[in-house]
Amino acid sequence: VLAQVDGPPWPPHTSAAMANTTKGFVDSELYDKILYVSKDRLEEAIKKLDSVKAAKFTAADVALLMYPDDRSDDDLLVPVDITCCGDDFPTTHEELVEKMEPKAAIEAIVAAANHFEKTKKKFKKDQLPIPMTVGDWIVQVSAGDGGGEEGAEEEDLEEDEEEDLEDEEEEDGGEVEDQEVPEPAKKKQRKAA
Repeated sequence: VLAQVDGPPWPPHTSAAMANTTKGFVDSELYDKILYVSKDRLEEAIKKLDSVKAAKFTAADVALLMYPDDRSDDDLLVPVDITCCGDDFPTTHEELVEKMEPKAAIEAIVAAANHFEKTKKKFKKDQLPIPMTVGDWIVQVSAGDGGGEEGAEEEDLEEDEEEDLEDEEEEDGGEVEDQEVPEPAKKKQRKAA
């Protein structure tokens, strides 16, 4: 089952080719082939590939590696260089699992991480992509699109709350229990003078 992933576009790779550097966030063609992935999940995938000969991965594993939306704002994303994966290597988890099996996708991302480590010397010190937090990335994406995501997120939350209330009503036979409904205020009787 493919995980439903909502939120800002992922992976943290925009058409402007953004990367976090010692100078801060920089948009440049230098970063066309740089993607950011979850550091923890990348390490888990490497261990799994190294220790289990017949390691199995799902499309959800690919999505959560490339789009760790369930992680806290403090969790790290690390740069990987997909140059070694070919010119037409997909930059979204959806395209990636359409193009290849999940295990092959994970292996390609691990290869891209290894390639970055081998070739990061090609960047000047102040241009070198460095890790960023999930929170930092979300701020950058929001700033880059004029903050449009924030409004969309609020709408999504309101829709989710409405759906939850509807689901509760259906489960309870159309009535929502445990919710106090205020009684209408009693009208005062006028006395005839």
